[in-house]
Amino acid sequence: MSELELLETLKELSKKEISLTEVSKILKCEKYEALSLLRKLRLEGINIFTQNKDDDIYILNQGESELNENNNYKFHTDDNHEFKFVAISDTRIGSTYQQLSILNDIYLKAYELGYKNIILCGNISEGLYPLNNVYSQYNFLDDTLRQVDYIVENYPYIEGIKTYFITGGKDEKHLKNNKINIGKRISDLRNDMIYLGYNSCDITIDKTKMLVFNPKLIKTYTVSYRPQQQIDSFRSEDKPDILLYGGLLQMEKFTYRNVQCISVPSVCATTKEMSDKRHSNTIGAWYVTVKTDRYGKLKKCCAIDSVYYKTNKDDYLNAKVLKLTNN
Repeated sequence: MSELELLETLKELSKKEISLTEVSKILKCEKYEALSLLRKLRLEGINIFTQNKDDDIYILNQGESELNENNNYKFHTDDNHEFKFVAISDTRIGSTYQQLSILNDIYLKAYELGYKNIILCGNISEGLYPLNNVYSQYNFLDDTLRQVDYIVENYPYIEGIKTYFITGGKDEKHLKNNKINIGKRISDLRNDMIYLGYNSCDITIDKTKMLVFNPKLIKTYTVSYRPQQQIDSFRSEDKPDILLYGGLLQMEKFTYRNVQCISVPSVCATTKEMSDKRHSNTIGAWYVTVKTDRYGKLKKCCAIDSVYYKTNKDDYLNAKVLKLTNN
């Protein structure tokens, strides 16, 4: 076997706890060679756990899980002390309810208005459902690698615009089922798509703090309840200046405990699951301008909403791929 085949085989073998002795026999290599392969998997971001017991080393592949949950990223304002971005969430790609045509339109509007940064607040994919789950029939891409490949090939691309994204609960199903972190995979294959981590990322804009967050909790009847709970959980010294809250399928902006909270809507039609669970679903985007003072502290956060009231039936079959270059 080639080294690539050995690495893939080792990934599969270690999905269940296995001894180094057994691995060496299956791969037909020395133990030190198997350990060298383990190190290479770790360098790829695979979380390989090893434990000494019974005079052997036991191996367990914990997948492409985050080794460090404190995700951070930095932006800087322009000469006018401004940073502009478009906030979106829940594109749910892989679902028959996805809306690439609307997503393309958001990117085109961003380009026309001079926005060069898109922040996606989780659930870029629809994730996976068990085959016996009633909602599995609404996934036209029913496995992890097909969803990754489709996103890489079909997600809008406009030269000069970058997409910064976290993954959410839907995306996490790929990690739980197949030990694949699709955020990392997509980011590795698209240099315009920057993966910020799972569930959340602390962003600084000069000295302004912004938290991008996607909860695991379900929606409530009151649209502001979950964001208020989140803000209440912050100690005074830990509060962000801005909270981008994805995953709730709603559009709202309010100030609470001096935090500018923006609930970010979806870019996906109302799915059968949403309808069955009586979840309202607002489709759209926020066009945000952050203004800082000369010290880099938040001076003003202006967010303009853009709502789409009509979706495109069978858009997953008909949407065109958006790829624009300066040439």
